[in-house]
Amino acid sequence: MTPAEKNKLIKYVLAKESEFVSTSTSTNAEDYRRSMVLHSFPEFSELMVNRIKAILPDVLKSLNIPSFPLGEIEAQLTMHNDNNFYKLHNDSGSPDTASRFFTYVYYFYREPKGFSGGELQIYDSKIENNFYVADKTFRTVEPRNNSIVFFLSRYMHEVLRVSCPSKAFADSRFTINGWVRKAN
Repeated sequence: MTPAEKNKLIKYVLAKESEFVSTSTSTNAEDYRRSMVLHSFPEFSELMVNRIKAILPDVLKSLNIPSFPLGEIEAQLTMHNDNNFYKLHNDSGSPDTASRFFTYVYYFYREPKGFSGGELQIYDSKIENNFYVADKTFRTVEPRNNSIVFFLSRYMHEVLRVSCPSKAFADSRFTINGWVRKAN
């Protein structure tokens, strides 16, 4: 995003603090994910989806992945504050998420940064018993302000624990993350 768009997004998020709700997982496993989500943010979800559509051909080319028929592009806005995390998972492991092909994570936060941690760890994956599982090797992605990362939704990944000493909402690690689905 342009610096002006990112600043507008931060102001928007801070004004919507009371609308954030606790996240959940499809398995409802306890102590597996700790963060907050804003489900409706039409002004910025539309902007993000349009940007994803615009850059997707270049992303596919740079990753040497053939183009595919584009389905829905989903977006959610998440907040990680002190002691928040998301344990090892993938984004396409259930029947309702099976058509997710790419995951994207766009990072943004106030400067100076009020948190540490919150790295995205993406594991090299292997197939065992017809399921993708994490291998021992991985890449760690630092949450850099106004940056985006793409990876295959089937890859196992996790958000490492965040430390936010002030515990202030405004000092959180924010993302617009989502999924690019293949059309049926």
